[in-house]
Amino acid sequence: MQWDTANKFLNGPFAPWAEESAAYDLPVIGKLPEDLAGALFRIANNPRFAPRDLDRYHWWEGDGGVAATYIRDGKASFRMKWVMTDSMKIEVEAGEAIYSGFVNGSSSAPATLPAGAPPSKNVANTNVGLFADHLLVYFEGGLPTSLDAETLDTYGSYDFNGGIDVLCTAHYKLDPHSGNMLFFAAVGRNLTWYEADARTANIIDSVTFDMGCPAMVHDYIVSEHHAIFLISPTQFRLDRIMQGRPGVLWDEDAVPGGSRFAVLDRRTKKVTWYDTGVMLAPTHFFNAYETDDKIVVDLHVIARLGNPAGLSDEPIESHSWFPPAMAWRFELDPTTRRASNRMLSGVAGEFPKINDALIGQKLQYGYFATTRDLTPETMTDGLARFDFDSGQTIVVEGVDGLTNPSEPVFVQRRGATAENDGYLLSLWWNRHTGLSELLVHETVTFDAAPLARVRLPVRVPFAFHGTWAEAEQLDAAIAAQRENV
Repeated sequence: MQWDTANKFLNGPFAPWAEESAAYDLPVIGKLPEDLAGALFRIANNPRFAPRDLDRYHWWEGDGGVAATYIRDGKASFRMKWVMTDSMKIEVEAGEAIYSGFVNGSSSAPATLPAGAPPSKNVANTNVGLFADHLLVYFEGGLPTSLDAETLDTYGSYDFNGGIDVLCTAHYKLDPHSGNMLFFAAVGRNLTWYEADARTANIIDSVTFDMGCPAMVHDYIVSEHHAIFLISPTQFRLDRIMQGRPGVLWDEDAVPGGSRFAVLDRRTKKVTWYDTGVMLAPTHFFNAYETDDKIVVDLHVIARLGNPAGLSDEPIESHSWFPPAMAWRFELDPTTRRASNRMLSGVAGEFPKINDALIGQKLQYGYFATTRDLTPETMTDGLARFDFDSGQTIVVEGVDGLTNPSEPVFVQRRGATAENDGYLLSLWWNRHTGLSELLVHETVTFDAAPLARVRLPVRVPFAFHGTWAEAEQLDAAIAAQRENV
């Protein structure tokens, strides 16, 4: 499915796929590891109807779908469905897009919403994962949506048993000791951090603090005792969105002294601020850990993110709005309340990932998708493994011309004790077939040749995030959902 526009985000690897799909016993080149059993759940940014303003449409606004690849006994099956939020139901009934975009605004007047329609769109397009036997899809402008982990049918919005009422970040963290979900909601100037029990999903802790501005906070990180946020010039302006104007602004006046880390002590509930002295925005975090005299934070940062404040409301070219990000390390000194910094890798990239079992601990390896080539067609162009000890970055290219890999997901090999003993799973775009492939790389040697290539029956429109669920976790969630139907 394609519409008549040169907009990058509606063509090539971003181009929508018009149908919900299912397939079994997928073709595999190579061999899937026998001990790889579970499901890779990934978001698909997949506009169901032509956007109201094709040229202003932005990647962040695509309708959410979930693409699930189920792997067992060396075989793979696949399913992809849209997430049927209340706002999508309104558009399906109308047979066209009703809601305008929020990133670049719209050149036309907002549509009149039908009676009873949600005032804004929950696109459910940012992350997906299992928690407390629920498959949850996240979007930072609303509540998560619960899906059936096997059929991907939509159950409805999810509020943690009444514990939250507005929204939930897509970038939750799971405490490696308790399994509890650690997440937040940023609304206007206020940010509220939450902890949800892994068994009951009840909210068992929350803390609210003032960010000082309506910063757009997308990702964050936790160390053993802290929740760590970077407050930047990137602002989320709901007032402008309601006027049909670009709502994501780069406004350095909002943080006149430079971007600042807000560090919440999860024990005392106290927030400590650390100044960086530089104007930059975070994209996504690798990890953070504590030493005797500092907090170390590793993440990808970007020179600017959003429509420059003070300029016209016309959309700007995507690489100007969102230039390449680089991996940096910040060391937060509790004595001086300053954050020193240095670049970790000279290879531009995004979507950093680690072995999530080691979150909050010092570790050796991180992975990311590279963004070395600023092409008008693609977003990413390879996968990288970064060694925090040696500073070495190893890059692997796509085989047979495959390109535009998704965020990689690390899966530790069953029974493994070494941090890096496992597999890296990612979706790639085949420009010759127009379809997607799942590649499985071994992570110890990290060779360019994958262990397996799984040919998917669709193009999964390039999207943000995803997670792996082990077979035991998946089976338990499916069984629990069947009991509650």
